[in-house]
Amino acid sequence: MTTRRVFTVLGAVAVSAFVLAACRAEEQGRITNFKPGVYMGKKDTQISPAKVRELRQRAAYQGSTVSRSGGGSIISESTVDLGQLKSRAQNQRRID
Repeated sequence: MTTRRVFTVLGAVAVSAFVLAACRAEEQGRITNFKPGVYMGKKDTQISPAKVRELRQRAAYQGSTVSRSGGGSIISESTVDLGQLKSRAQNQRRID
């Protein structure tokens, strides 16, 4: 009879441990009643103007919509004379 009591106590401890483990801290206070199309989470915090500038600068380093280069470059105003570049290309084609 004592063996039966030991198994009963161990079973109760195991069930209690399982129930307590299921109540993790990160699961407390989460949204469980969802409404389609309605965001019910926490409000976004405002970011500083300095952080906005930093994020824009990082985005600029990732390429542009004009040229999909894979990132790493900033497209700026070109100072190259296109007429001179075209004549140079034509001269390179004329090599005999």
